[in-house]
Parts: sequence; structure tokens; C-alpha cells
Amino acid sequence: MISEKSQTMTLDEFKRGREETLGTLKAHGYELDLGDWLTIANYAKKYGIDSHVVTNWIRRGVIPADCVVELPVFNNIRMIRDQAYR
Repeated sequence: MISEKSQTMTLDEFKRGREETLGTLKAHGYELDLGDWLTIANYAKKYGIDSHVVTNWIRRGVIPADCVVELPVFNNIRMIRDQAYR
């Protein structure tokens, strides 16, 4: 049986993971404040739209290119600046 503690990340584990992520980004030339950026999935969830809509907006330029960053170091994940676009 899995205990509740083993299923949840502690605050220290989260902080270590966040610092590791920021270190990796910085080592590859990216300076991002992760509080200002969301993944496509998290953006869609926050604003109550389908992730396919967000991808379409990126492709059509509704979300400007300077508000999207692709991170090859993290398997080409795309981050979107956290603001309403429509």
C-alpha cells in the first residue's frame, strides 16, 4: 500500500526541482521567470479553453511569437506568457 506521504511532493522536493529546472534553463541560455510562463496544457486549463485552440492561436499569430518560447532542452516543450490573448 502506498502512503499518502509518498504520493505527494514535499515543499523541499518541489523547491529542489524548481531550482534544478531554473539551473538547466540558465545553463542553456534561457532566463525565464516561471511565474510568468505556462505550458500549453496549463494555459488552456487556466483560461478554460481547449489546448488545440491555443496551438492554433500560436500558429495563426494570435499569440505573438515573442510570447511563446520553445525549450529544446525540455523535449521542445512550448511555454506561453501568462496573459489573456482573446
